[in-house]
Amino acid sequence: MSLPCFIGKILDNKIIIEGQEYHHAINVKRLKIDDKIEVNNLNGNYLIGTISKIEKKYFIATIDRTIEKALPHINVTLYQCLPNKLSVIDELIEPISQLNVATFVPTISDFSRLKLKDIQKKMLKWEKIAVQSLKQCKRLYPLTIQNPQKLPNIDSKESLKIVFYENEKNKTLKDLPVKNIESVAVAIGPEGGFNENEITVLQKKGFVALSLSTNILKAEVATIAALAQIELIFR
Repeated sequence: MSLPCFIGKILDNKIIIEGQEYHHAINVKRLKIDDKIEVNNLNGNYLIGTISKIEKKYFIATIDRTIEKALPHINVTLYQCLPNKLSVIDELIEPISQLNVATFVPTISDFSRLKLKDIQKKMLKWEKIAVQSLKQCKRLYPLTIQNPQKLPNIDSKESLKIVFYENEKNKTLKDLPVKNIESVAVAIGPEGGFNENEITVLQKKGFVALSLSTNILKAEVATIAALAQIELIFR
């Protein structure tokens, strides 16, 4: 049985848990002195500790040992063109975190009918979901969520750039040379997909158009399918 996991900080070689994490541990999980926990300090350290002292607003745990966790083999940046219902992204943050996306860039395409202020209102919620997902899937660092940007303004520096496009029928991810690739940028379209002009813009930026499926996929399904392929090929 896995230990409960919390976000904490390290101070004087001891683990400190406070705030909402404290509330969840003490008032929800009902943890007590001598109970063991797993802790991520969001700074590359993943620890096993034993609760040694409980105060009204925080508790302290001694460090038993550090867990060695490997980083993903590649760094994945997801340019997700936003659907008109942002609740879809609420549901997508957790699985893309589990599939080792390092950076999520909310992208506004021609088919997006969203106001920038409405997207920005969602940012804090998405960041909170990303942190909670980190505890569930036990990755070292939380998903980074960047400010939204328009598709023509994408400035990708990754060594491999791919866009999944429903009108590309032949070339797939397995056809690309993947040796020595350290970072991947992947662009996924919204409802309605990309138009030809957007594909041209992305190709001029170095993106390679690939086929993802013989079927037309919903945007959120396409995202998970694409990331699963990347995880499989580069793992």
